[in-house]
Amino acid sequence: MNRVGVALVGPGGLNQRHVEAISRVDGAEFRGALQQSPGTGLPGPAAEYLSWEQLLRDSTVQLVSFCAPGSTQRRLARQALEAGKAVLLEGIATHSTAELDQLVALSEQAGQPAGAMLPLRYCLPPDVWHGRWRSSATATVTVSRYRPPAPPGQCPQCGTAEALSRLVTRPGTHYLDLVCQLLGPSADVHVEGLQGPAGGTGGRVAGVVRFASGGVLSFSLTCESPTRLERVAVLDVDQSLIIEDGRLVTDGADGPVDRPALRLPELRTEVYRDMTEAIRTGRPPHRCRLSRTRAVTTILEPMHRQFATVPGGSGQSAEAIPPEDTHRQYVDRRPL
Repeated sequence: MNRVGVALVGPGGLNQRHVEAISRVDGAEFRGALQQSPGTGLPGPAAEYLSWEQLLRDSTVQLVSFCAPGSTQRRLARQALEAGKAVLLEGIATHSTAELDQLVALSEQAGQPAGAMLPLRYCLPPDVWHGRWRSSATATVTVSRYRPPAPPGQCPQCGTAEALSRLVTRPGTHYLDLVCQLLGPSADVHVEGLQGPAGGTGGRVAGVVRFASGGVLSFSLTCESPTRLERVAVLDVDQSLIIEDGRLVTDGADGPVDRPALRLPELRTEVYRDMTEAIRTGRPPHRCRLSRTRAVTTILEPMHRQFATVPGGSGQSAEAIPPEDTHRQYVDRRPL
C-alpha cells in the first residue's frame, strides 16, 4: 500500500520536529510544508508550498498537519476536510464545544479522520488506557511554569491573548485532557483565580471538575511561581496513576510499576502512526481522534468565558486568542 503523504502548516522551527516524527512512521511520507517563515529549509525533495491553494491541489497529500494553534488552523482545517484531506490539529483545537462539534461533524461528512496532536495520551500503557475507573476516583493536576509578564504596550490588540497564553500553559491543558481520557465527560466545572489581586488578569487559575462518572478533579495552573512542577495523580480504590516531571508510575493488581520516562519525540511519532493507520484502514484514530477533546473543551470553555469578563480581558472575545492569527497569516508568497 502506498504511503500516506503528509503536509505541514506552521512556523518553520516547529515543522522540523514534526518532520522527524513523520520519518519514524513506516506508512507515512513527508511531502512538504507551507511555512510562516519561508526559506527555513526542508529535507530531501519535500516541497515548500507557495500558497495554501497549492497545498490543497497536491493530490499526493492525504493528511494536513497544523503545527501552531489558533483560529487560523481551524479555518484551514475546514477547507482541507472539504477538499477530501484528513487533518491533524495542534493541541486543543478550540475553546468552544459548538465549534468543536462542527469540526467533528464536517470530518464525518467528508469521510476523513480528524485528529488532535496531544501526545501525552500515548504515554499511558494499554491496561491503563482501557482500564475502568470507578466513581470514587479523585484526580489532581498541578503545573507551575514561570513566565515573565509581557512588556506593556508591545501590542495594544493582544493584551488578553498574551495574558491568557501565560495563564493556561500547554502542559496544563494537555494534562487536563489526559485525566479526561480516563474519567470521561465532565458534569460540572468551577473555576477560580483568573482575577489578580489588583482586579486585572492574574497568572494562575484553579478549579474543580465533577465528572459524569462520579470522579472529581482539582487543578492548579500557574506561571507566577519560580518553582517548576508538573504533577498528575489519579487515585482510585484499586488502581492509581502518578506522573511527576516526566516519570510515570502506575499501581494496580500487580503492584506499583515504574514506567519509562515520557519522551515527547517518541510520543509525537505515535500520534502520526495512529493517524496514518486511520487513513489507510478507514477507521477512526484510536487515541488522537478530535472528538475525544470534547471533555477538556468543556473545562476550558467556561474558563475562557470567565476570562473575558475580567478587567483587561473584556476587550476581546475568546475567539481572538491566541495572537498569532492577527499578525502572521498564511499568505500567497508567489512573485507578483
